[in-house]
Amino acid sequence: MVESPRLPAIVTTSWDDGHRLDIRLAEMLMDNGLAGTFYVAPESVEIASEDRLTRAATTLIADQFEIGAHTMTHPRLTRLKESGARGEIVGSRSYLEDVIGQPVTSFCYPGGEYRSEHVRLVQEAGFTYARTVRRFALNPGSDPLRSPTTVHAYSHLVDTLPSFTYSRFDPMLAWDAYRHWDRLAMLLFDRFLEVGGIFHLWGHSWEIERNNQWTALQRVFKHIAVRPSVRYVVNGDIPYLKCGTS
Repeated sequence: MVESPRLPAIVTTSWDDGHRLDIRLAEMLMDNGLAGTFYVAPESVEIASEDRLTRAATTLIADQFEIGAHTMTHPRLTRLKESGARGEIVGSRSYLEDVIGQPVTSFCYPGGEYRSEHVRLVQEAGFTYARTVRRFALNPGSDPLRSPTTVHAYSHLVDTLPSFTYSRFDPMLAWDAYRHWDRLAMLLFDRFLEVGGIFHLWGHSWEIERNNQWTALQRVFKHIAVRPSVRYVVNGDIPYLKCGTS
């Protein structure tokens, strides 16, 4: 039996919403030599105005990382009329391009909620990449406007099966991975090193702060960084890289 060739190994990260703590995240990424995309919703109704990323901070992050659009106010697109969804999508790109003085070509669906018409609106707005919240993928998929991820920097109660699968059904290791997202992330990364593809870590700086997960995040950063066989890219580079399809 002929084994399938190993895919190229690519690591990317992304961070949602545009919270002021994104500055801390950006510093950690730089310290570890990691690339990342920050999806900013500049007028998010879910973040207090004083906690939103300022224009100056957004520009500062854009000097080292990619800025992506995340709508203007962070609504669930599926709850809006098409005209409202279009305004949120187009408006966020226009606003952010004015702030950073660079093209904004990556988009993230708020809450991971979208329908086919929203994918069309994203494409019509000029985006070439859009990220979902689907997890446990190591391939980018065939549609760059419906791109999946690998792991969320958060422990989910529904992750029993993945925890067992990636721990190779070791009960103690599986229980540890189920209780600690960082352990699961490192197991997924170790699998990624075997098969290649895209390892995509994502999260929210405010969520990491709320759950006191900065130390766990640093452990994951140290584990995935500085691998000579791995290429580190921002989300917007993914459509131009050949990593196979799922």
